[in-house]
Amino acid sequence: MFVADLHNDVLQRAIVGEDIITKSNNGHTDIERLIEGKINLEVFAIWMPKHYLQHAAFSRANELIDKLEEIDKKTDLLIKINSLGDINFKKDKTLYAAIGIEGGECFEGSIDKLEHFINRGLFYLGPTWNYSTDLATSAYDEKFNLKNIKSIGLTKFGLESLKLCEERGVLIDVSHIGEKSFWDIMKIAKNPIIASHSNAYTLCPHFRNLKDDQIIAIKEKKGIICLNLYPAFIDTDFQEKDKKFKESLKNDLNNIDLKYQNPDLRWVYRQYFLQKSLYSIVPSLEKFVDHIEYIINLIGIDYVGIGSDYDGTDCLPRGIIDCLDHMKIGDELKKRGYNEKDIEKVMGLNLLRVYDLIKSKSN
Repeated sequence: MFVADLHNDVLQRAIVGEDIITKSNNGHTDIERLIEGKINLEVFAIWMPKHYLQHAAFSRANELIDKLEEIDKKTDLLIKINSLGDINFKKDKTLYAAIGIEGGECFEGSIDKLEHFINRGLFYLGPTWNYSTDLATSAYDEKFNLKNIKSIGLTKFGLESLKLCEERGVLIDVSHIGEKSFWDIMKIAKNPIIASHSNAYTLCPHFRNLKDDQIIAIKEKKGIICLNLYPAFIDTDFQEKDKKFKESLKNDLNNIDLKYQNPDLRWVYRQYFLQKSLYSIVPSLEKFVDHIEYIINLIGIDYVGIGSDYDGTDCLPRGIIDCLDHMKIGDELKKRGYNEKDIEKVMGLNLLRVYDLIKSKSN
C-alpha cells in the first residue's frame, strides 16, 4: 500500500537542533517512526512563525529546506524529491520527502523568489497561513480581522504566482485561505486543487474547515481534500474544553515561556508539554474518521486523503499517539465496511491520481 501524508511540521523541531532521524518519544514524528508507521511520502511544511515575517521570511524558508536536504545527505532512510515521479515504488524502508510552503511571505513580493522555491522542489503552495499575505487573504482574517484588511481575496501578485505554479506543475493548496480567496482561485485554476489539511465545516464549524460547496468545488477541479488530525477541527465540543484546560495550565505554560527565551525553542517545548497534557480531553479517532466518511458520502472516495498536521498540533485524537498509529485510520475505515482498494485510495493513491492529471496536462 502506498501511504501519503500531506502535512507535517517536524522541521520546526529539526531547525532548533533536534535529531529527527532517530526514533524517540519526542513529538509526533521522526524519520524512523514515519517508516515504521508505513508512511511512504511525507510533505514537510515550510512555515514561518510571526517573528520571521517582516524581514527574514525568505532566509528562514531556505533554512528549513536546507535542513531537510542536510537530513537527506545524512541518512539513506529519507530521499527528498522534486516530484512524485522521483518515487521508486519498489524501494522499501524509505521515506520520500516533499516540501509544501504554508504562507507566501517568503516570496517577499518577488516572482523570482517564488521561482527560486519551485527550483528547490516546491510540491504545493498554500498562499496563506493564518495571516493574510500579498497573495491572498486568510480564513482567519476574513473571519475575525476584516476591518484591518485593505482588500479581500486573491491579489494581482497572487494571481501571477498561482499561474506560474500551475505552469510548473506545483499544486495549489487552499487550506488556510479565506472563502473570497478560495472562490477567486477556483475561477482561475486550470489544474486540480488540493486542501492539504482541512476538515468538514458541517461536522465542525471552525473557520479552518471547508463548507460543502467548497468541497464540491474541489471535486469539480478533480482535486483532493486531505483531512487534518487536529482535534479543534474535528469536534466543536473540544474547542471549549481546550480553552478551559489551557487556562488551568497557565502557570506551567508561563514557566516554559520564561525558561525558553528563544521563540522557536519555546514553541517546540510548549508543543511537547501540551501533547502529553491534552490527551485526556481529545475526541476519538472515530470522530476524525466521521469527517472522512462525510466527505466520501458528499463527493466520492476518489477525492479524499490525509494531511495529518503531525508536529504542528498540540494534540491528536484519542487512539493516535504519534505517527506509529497512522494506519489505524485505515483500520477504522475497514471496520466501517470499506474494502482494501478504497482504503488504499484514501491512504495515498488518490494523490497519485492528482499527480497523473497534472503530469498529463504538462505533457
